[in-house]
Amino acid sequence: MNATELITKLRSNGRSITVDGTFIDISPADGISLELIEQLKKSKPEILCALHQEEELRRLVRLVSNHHGFSQEDYEEALKFALGDQVSALICYTELANKAELI
Repeated sequence: MNATELITKLRSNGRSITVDGTFIDISPADGISLELIEQLKKSKPEILCALHQEEELRRLVRLVSNHHGFSQEDYEEALKFALGDQVSALICYTELANKAELI
């Protein structure tokens, strides 16, 4: 299972997974199988990368949305689509933020 699949699996089971520097926080942490814990340990660098990428994408979508006066609903819709293709969305939103001199 790759990092994105592991993150999705945790979230689909009602857990949140966030990153703080090099620390991964999974909540609630109880009830996670030993097999899944081992997969998480093995994939930690990739998970950290994926979570940092997602965090940056959320930040960029928020910046661009605020700049263009998006409603909360519009922001959430834009974020949903952006999260569906994170690599392309990071490129797009980075360019938009640069053009608007937001970053």
